[in-house]
Amino acid sequence: MITINLDEQGQGTVVLPTRTVQIHGAGLAEGRNQAIGVVANYARETGRPASAQAEGAQLVIHADGRVHEEPAAADTPVQESPAPQPGADTQTLPVVTASEPVTIPPRPAQPPAQPQPSPAGGQDPAQLLGAAPTSQQPAASAPRSGSFVREDTPAPTQGMQSVVYKLTGGLWNLGPGQRERYKDELHQRAAKQITGTRNVTFMCLKGGISKTSTTLGVGLTLAEHRPDSVLAIDANPDAGDLADRALSHEQVEAVSPRTITDLVHAIEADQIHNLTDLNRFTQTSGRLHLIAGEQDPDVSESLTAEEYVNVRDVADRFYPITLTDCGTGVTHPAMKGILENAQQLVVASGWAVTGAKRAERTLTWLHQAHNGAYAELARNAVVVLTDTGTTSKAIDRDQIVETLGALCRAVHVVPFDSAVAKGDLVRLQDLSPQTRQAYLEVGATIIDAL
Repeated sequence: MITINLDEQGQGTVVLPTRTVQIHGAGLAEGRNQAIGVVANYARETGRPASAQAEGAQLVIHADGRVHEEPAAADTPVQESPAPQPGADTQTLPVVTASEPVTIPPRPAQPPAQPQPSPAGGQDPAQLLGAAPTSQQPAASAPRSGSFVREDTPAPTQGMQSVVYKLTGGLWNLGPGQRERYKDELHQRAAKQITGTRNVTFMCLKGGISKTSTTLGVGLTLAEHRPDSVLAIDANPDAGDLADRALSHEQVEAVSPRTITDLVHAIEADQIHNLTDLNRFTQTSGRLHLIAGEQDPDVSESLTAEEYVNVRDVADRFYPITLTDCGTGVTHPAMKGILENAQQLVVASGWAVTGAKRAERTLTWLHQAHNGAYAELARNAVVVLTDTGTTSKAIDRDQIVETLGALCRAVHVVPFDSAVAKGDLVRLQDLSPQTRQAYLEVGATIIDAL
């Protein structure tokens, strides 16, 4: 039995048969949505609707997010959906784990508001979780005001629904399928408006584990789906190749000034007054803007925390979201400025034992370093495991996910893709649909926290 425990601040847990997921909602409404999303993910993993207990209500939550209520005392088993077939309209989602369950106060004695049908065909998840409605509802006898025009069902663009729609000339509109609705949801989450400026830091204590390709994959994806601008900064002191992987070494070398060191000198000389000035030091791949790393190791090692903060301060004037690709040394002088100015952390790793252990060590260090100064960053971190295709079958992947999931907010998996594994240019059009969706899922999870 799955149990949803939420307090009035939207904090709590979802206890699944295999793990416990911690919920950190900014309020009760967001906490409810996160909890239902976790159970819906579990339903996708198992291939059947999931039964959950929430504040005395017995819920049935489907993989597409539809929610139905059954009497809490009923012992009728949930009708299982057929197991997914290859190529079926299903999704494999990441697994997360957490600890320290939180118990919510007793459910109010008064009866809950009458649930209304949701657009997905089920009932409103907020009302099924026993929460008061967010706005005052009209009396039952009062006529319902609103538009007298019936909403059109969106035309499907994928799957069998699209085939039927086209063959019948639009006469039969079954609406978007589960897969298409899920992708639309990811697009909306990734494009969600944020206030202020946010920095996402990509790091790990080990190199060669797809950290730069993860930065580019997520950066290119967010830049493609967001209405605002996204900037990626290469702060790797070990001759970082972020711009090379996005554009090619020859193209990067042909531009001058071209590196973060050049930008630091321009800031010190008070030469950056507007976006045009800053764009002299940026390059673009698709809609993603980039600041290349210094290629001279002697110079790149000299980047200080103050210099990085100055670069961030200038970038924040023009870019609401910046991504920083770091090196492997947490004791490098620039790392203090990078971590202290990060709002979200992404730890990149692979399935190899050494990579997984370094990811674990990275998160452990963040939890403990400087008397827990980075502990909140670690708890809210996202781990991205990239399959490079060279991992032994003896590796216990479930154990890796469980271990890392206990130290962070979410774990995502990027499937093997030769376009990533070859270590050359990373371009969205070259990636498989599965890889592009994995990066979109990571991006949506990041924006959720921002």
